[in-house]
Amino acid sequence: MSKIIDDIYYTMGFSTCGYYKNIKFPFIIDTFSNYYKNDDKTIDIIGNKFSKNIYYPSFLDGEKIIENDDVLIIFNGIELIQRPKKLVDFLVRLRNKYGFKKLFYLQGVSDPYIIPVLVYLGINIFDDLYIRKESQEKIKYNVAGKSHVDYNPLKENMEFANGIIESLFDAIKDNTLRDVVEKIAVSSKALELLRIADTGYYKDFSGFFPSRTPYILANSMESLNRPDLIRYRNTIINYRKPEKRDIALILPCSAKKPYSLSKTHMKIINEISNYRRYLHELIVTSPVGLVPRELENSYPASSYDIPVIGIWYDDEKNMMNELLKNYLKNNHYDKIIAYIPDDLEFIKDVLPEDTLFIMGRVTDSDNLDVLKSTLKNIINSNSSYGNKLYDYRAVLSFQFGEWIEKYLYDIRIINNFHQDMILKDKKILFVYNNKTGKFTITKESAKFFLENNKFNVAIDDFKPTSNVYSVGVRDATDDIKPFDEVILTYNNEIRGVGTAMMPYRAMIDLNKGIAVKVRS
Repeated sequence: MSKIIDDIYYTMGFSTCGYYKNIKFPFIIDTFSNYYKNDDKTIDIIGNKFSKNIYYPSFLDGEKIIENDDVLIIFNGIELIQRPKKLVDFLVRLRNKYGFKKLFYLQGVSDPYIIPVLVYLGINIFDDLYIRKESQEKIKYNVAGKSHVDYNPLKENMEFANGIIESLFDAIKDNTLRDVVEKIAVSSKALELLRIADTGYYKDFSGFFPSRTPYILANSMESLNRPDLIRYRNTIINYRKPEKRDIALILPCSAKKPYSLSKTHMKIINEISNYRRYLHELIVTSPVGLVPRELENSYPASSYDIPVIGIWYDDEKNMMNELLKNYLKNNHYDKIIAYIPDDLEFIKDVLPEDTLFIMGRVTDSDNLDVLKSTLKNIINSNSSYGNKLYDYRAVLSFQFGEWIEKYLYDIRIINNFHQDMILKDKKILFVYNNKTGKFTITKESAKFFLENNKFNVAIDDFKPTSNVYSVGVRDATDDIKPFDEVILTYNNEIRGVGTAMMPYRAMIDLNKGIAVKVRS
């Protein structure tokens, strides 16, 4: 049995980390150690011997790869890094073909400022040849970039590079790799590679990128193109507002999450409490774009942080306007009220002509009086109004897809142990998780997912307990991303429900590591 399959532990997007032959990866090979032997006929990487006479066709014209059960070597890394579009395309094709079955070694590239994005793109093994070369040229690495010194700083440079590698291991394990990549991207080449991946290969990365991460530190424009944020915005465009909420109230965001717990929103909510059941509250923000109030507890709205200076960049304005415009194409409101500060005036360009604007400080008493007066004039005894049940139907459709809607009639809500539960025929279908803003599946609703073959992990014939490891997974549907709700089945028999800890492809490819945390 292949050692690499035994020892992989964690994935995040295309990246992986774990232990291979007791060596922690991703890692940089010391080319003067026993882990690396290279001559005219063979190359030996950590005990994996390859014949240089046997080349397998690569997806990149003119480039060569060789492989065995565990490791795939990509030659001519120095040349490839000069053609970033083709390099990204090559790595995406390799990942799509091989999945998570092999470690990828990119030869000759170990610039510590480019390593983070290469790990993000799926590279696991580097060598120290580039670091040795720059050290001989008396170039020293530091957190701000490279500088010239009057000695060979090889030892310091290797410590610096290995420190970055160590932080990448932790970031993959903790699902914070994207934030680390953006933070360390001081190299223009690294930014170029990241932007190419984001703009040209969103679908490839989105399929493996977690459905949530611990946080989003939106400190640069690169954050706008994170796979999880693009996925969210694409979903919001087609989001169907809750029933009976036919008056839209557009509001600004707040630094505190969820927004409704911020001082600003609490003041607004307190002032308009008598009218809220008639309203659909929409929060305009960056980098998320647009957040219906019923989704404020869910990712990514609950988990981002952005520097607030009262100035929006053109990229942010264009993103918010485009999202709001497309959302309103798919959702009709009898009336739209924009209760916004002056810095959001730019959204006027995409709102209907009959939109009512109340602009200025949103906590100002006079403006709040105008808002209340406006609502009083619009809302009457014939106005329709929504409730939490309608909101939860919309949240369930957002979370799992529109296919779930046919199962959501004749349902009701109860609150037990401070948790909202969706019931039908006295049976619990879903439980709302206040911490994640999403619903957990029960064995009763699992039959819906089995019937539609959605979020389905097929396992061997055993009773799952606390964890299901990937060695016990037979198959998985391709809609599964880390932290999605899933069902566990054996020969179409429901064996349990839980939370995915790997993307579907890793569940299928790997033989170690937790695939699903089991709930029941």
